[in-house]
This record gives sequence, C-alpha cells and structure tokens, in this order.
Amino acid sequence: MPQTLPSWPTLPWAETSIDRIAADFTHYGLVAIQGLLPAAAVQQADQFADELLTQLDERPWAAGQDYCRRFDIWTKVFSGLEDEVILALFNNDPVEAITEALAGADATAGGFGSWVTPRDCGQAWHQDSWSDDPALFILNRIAFTRDYTPQQGQLLVVPGSHRQGDLPAGQPYESLPGQVALTPRANTVVFLHTRTFHCVGKNQTDAPRIQFNRRAVPRGVPADLTARARFRNGTWDFKTQAPWK
Repeated sequence: MPQTLPSWPTLPWAETSIDRIAADFTHYGLVAIQGLLPAAAVQQADQFADELLTQLDERPWAAGQDYCRRFDIWTKVFSGLEDEVILALFNNDPVEAITEALAGADATAGGFGSWVTPRDCGQAWHQDSWSDDPALFILNRIAFTRDYTPQQGQLLVVPGSHRQGDLPAGQPYESLPGQVALTPRANTVVFLHTRTFHCVGKNQTDAPRIQFNRRAVPRGVPADLTARARFRNGTWDFKTQAPWK
C-alpha cells in the first residue's frame, strides 16, 4: 500500500458539534474524533491492551484460516471483553451522545472485542455488512489507545462509499479511487458505517497493532446484519463459514 495517500482528518472533540459529526457521517460514512475520552481512561485501557498482547500467540485467527487465506485478512481476536476498563471506552457520555446521533436513541450494543494485526498481517478491503436494503447498517465504533506509524497499518477508507453500492471486484489490497488514509493516534475514536469500503494496511513492523471495537445496532436492524460481508475477491457468510451469492 502506498504511504502517500491523502490523509483523512480527525475532528477535535473540544471544537466539534454533534450536528457536524452527524452531517459528516451521513455524507462520508465515517467520522474520526480526537480527544473524545478522558486521558486516564485511555491510559488504563492501553495498559489492558499490553496484557492482552502477552497472550497473542495463543489466540486464534479471526474467523478461521480458510477465511484468512481466501481474503488475505490475517487478524487475531479477543472477543467478549467485558472488563470495566474497556467498557469505559464506550459507556461514557460523549460516545453515547454521538452514538445516539448516528444510530438513534434506541440503538443497542452489538459485538465487542479487540482485533490485532501482527507483522505482515492486515485486513483487506471489505464491507462489514450487506443486505437487499442499502439503508440498513450497523455503527462500528473503533477506539485506539496508542499512537501508530503508517508502517504499522493505516486505516484506509473511501469516503461516501456507503452510498455507492457493492465493493468493486479486484485484488484484496488493490487501490480504490478516492481512497484516503488515517494513521491512528491515542484517544481517537472512529465511527464507521458498515457499508463503507475500508481496509487496514499490512503491518510492516514487529509491534502488533491493536484496536477495540464495539458495534451499535440501530432499532429495526437485524443484529446479525454483519454476518454477510463483501470483499474484493468474494463474499463470506460468517454463520455458514462459506461464500454467499
């Protein structure tokens, strides 16, 4: 992946209204907020991340090796995290206020975990959800507790792609028109529409890249909407562990 892509801006929480956040999310399918969380909460969660990383070698590859090989998505997962230190990243007034603005007041908490990309691993281009109704989506909330370099894996996105239909066919990491890059920093929270085209570049370093995700499901949206995902070189149903048509 090239390292000279246009950068996607992070909005400073202290200077940004929720109306602006909601408008950007509607238009672009993502928004990144810097300084949203108390510094102490981020520091505690980062210490918890260090504890998780001591167990990394023992963790399975997310969704199994058939899936990983098929789509060149190699990421290890810590699921079911219910530690209060990690819950504090999402169960707080600012994140809940933004979640309400983007997903509705009746949104419910969805999947929760930590995804880690070690050296030579990444997450190829994909859409987290697909359905016959393009208006349906789940809100993915991604919290970063430490600074990264581009070499550790940038978050690549195509702004506005949640309104463009299906992810185009191609090679897993092949560049897409309009793609931009975000290099994560500590105390950044990304709010991502599950139909937005996105990718995590491969980690070229020995320092694992770790993030915490908790989804929010808008009222009336099936909780299993993300069971079917689309990649550049195919589709995958996480329930059946097989492609879908």
